[in-house]
Amino acid sequence: MSTSLRSFLLKTLIFSCISFTLLNIQGCADKNKELEPRTDTRPMVNAIQQAEQDWAWITGQEWHLFLIEGHAPIAGTNIQLQLKEHTWLDGNAGCNRYTGNYIRKADAGLKFSDILTTRMYCAEPQGVMQQEARYIQLLQQVDAYHPERTQLDLYADGAVVLSFMILEAEKSDDSEESP
Repeated sequence: MSTSLRSFLLKTLIFSCISFTLLNIQGCADKNKELEPRTDTRPMVNAIQQAEQDWAWITGQEWHLFLIEGHAPIAGTNIQLQLKEHTWLDGNAGCNRYTGNYIRKADAGLKFSDILTTRMYCAEPQGVMQQEARYIQLLQQVDAYHPERTQLDLYADGAVVLSFMILEAEKSDDSEESP
């Protein structure tokens, strides 16, 4: 055998051995990666299960607005929200009735859509129509919620924009079922 052929075969053999070794090392690294501990999802599952229990209670209530962007609603108005079990809602926006849809996401996400209102005009109390328009606008911006024993806060971009409560008569009737 000629020296050039022998040199070529030797170089090919060395290259093949190095390639094989590198592939095996990479394969071992991937196997070790699979053995790393996985993220414990139990807290997330528990939060979602608690949210489901809370939601059953939330949908059984008539919520009354007591803060809109941190301020009390106009005196003489009664803004209400009822969330139904099957992804729809309805209520009174101060003058007009409204209805719409909602979607829940994970344990605290909430999005309202397709909100429709009746088309009445109320002159009194002063500012009620502007408040109603702002309320509907804020509902459509909501992206999360947080329930308490008698309070439901709705958030948009991390800030509480609407806060609801259960009236006293309703609280005493349902106090055993609340979270």
